[in-house]
Amino acid sequence: MAVVADAEAKAAQTPGTSPPAARIGWIMPPLVLALYALKPLGPIKDPDAFWHIVAGEHLLGTGQFVLEDPLGAATEKIWILNQWLPEVLMHWAHTAYGLPGVAWLLCLTSLLVGLSVYAACRRRSSALVTALVLAVAFVALSGSLSPRPQLVTFALAAITTSTWLLTREDGRARWWLVPLTWLWACSHGMWFVGPVIGGVVVVGMLLERRVTLRHAARLAVVPALSVAVAALTPVGPRLFSSPFQVSGVTAMISEWQPPGLTDPGLVAALLLVAVVVVDQVVRGRGEWTVALLTVLALALAVTWSRTTGLAAVVLAPLAALAIQRLTRQQVSGVPRRERVAVLVSGAVSLVLAGALAPAAAASPGIGPNGLDAALARLPAGTVVCNDQADGGWLMLQHPGLRATMDTRVELYSVERIRAYLGFIAAEPGWQSYPEQVGCTYAALPADAAVVSAMRATGVWQLVEQAGGYALLRSRG
Repeated sequence: MAVVADAEAKAAQTPGTSPPAARIGWIMPPLVLALYALKPLGPIKDPDAFWHIVAGEHLLGTGQFVLEDPLGAATEKIWILNQWLPEVLMHWAHTAYGLPGVAWLLCLTSLLVGLSVYAACRRRSSALVTALVLAVAFVALSGSLSPRPQLVTFALAAITTSTWLLTREDGRARWWLVPLTWLWACSHGMWFVGPVIGGVVVVGMLLERRVTLRHAARLAVVPALSVAVAALTPVGPRLFSSPFQVSGVTAMISEWQPPGLTDPGLVAALLLVAVVVVDQVVRGRGEWTVALLTVLALALAVTWSRTTGLAAVVLAPLAALAIQRLTRQQVSGVPRRERVAVLVSGAVSLVLAGALAPAAAASPGIGPNGLDAALARLPAGTVVCNDQADGGWLMLQHPGLRATMDTRVELYSVERIRAYLGFIAAEPGWQSYPEQVGCTYAALPADAAVVSAMRATGVWQLVEQAGGYALLRSRG
């Protein structure tokens, strides 16, 4: 085995930290971590959060991981519960404390994301540099810190990237990444990012001649086994096909579109890319592992809005090391006072979030809340035409009713989604959509074009209007 000794740690420890920076630097990471914990607190307004809670409840009641959808009135494909572990946790939080419990759980998981990024950066940089990168990563993540299983991917991507960079330094295989990937595969559909990161680092090590081909092959067993164990989750081999269910409809989903050039998250991610690139240019020699990981992160940042935050998480330890080398600050072990400050900051933030959650998240942040009483009076099994963003809300708040559209877009055909979009916009032929899905009531934003069109036909009668929503009933 030919493992080349890594000189990066020594290079990053060149003296030069100013006394003021050394004195105040340790307090900065705890302050930024408090931002991770408290900023997401508020009413639950992510459309996905509601049906994730319902999914956890349904799974505990039936034990089914792959099933015909029992919730929507117009879904057409098999429902694969490939995010079941956090969904069960969300259901438990909701059962115990309602929506404030889910809001507090969001604060906890957001804090865990921040701690994962902090640990990945702090191993390679000073407290001050770590706090800076942590803050930039927060901007990149801010649009994605919502009560959804994707938070698991952010945290585990940070851990996995940092761990493989350690393997790059010492050549040791971390076999515990295999069971970690199993947990990841039970939590979110982007679990495969972990094995991809591992494969990229192994290739980079081989190109950098840090390892022999034989040693690289041995290290490659870790990501290979990580993929294999994913087939052993309760979902089974269907887990591998589940990400492709959404492929046919991504063009109609905003979060699967490229982010705008002025999007703050993209700007933050590109800033981290720029720091890494500048460091590589200044050093005068390229590092294959750094280059490959940067290209991977750049692709994630610019291709889809929903993966911009993930790109920042992967880039964070590389950017922290780059800034450390460029500024020639001294890196030392984490002092006891910093550890205590991080612990106290996290604990106090979560206690404060728990105290504020009952008031801050008592009511949903989306949905026709003003129509609650009217919807509760409808007979069980009533099919309701609804706005897509409100589908999960209806499933959770009124489980006896059947929504016709929700954000589980992978369960709908392209034709059904196009018909829905034409219906909402009152395009010619919109009348066929209610007939297709069999709805006898409609709960829609009052300013939707189709509401006035429905009332103009004389077939649909306004039952009630409140909170910016209208409830209509078909006379047919």
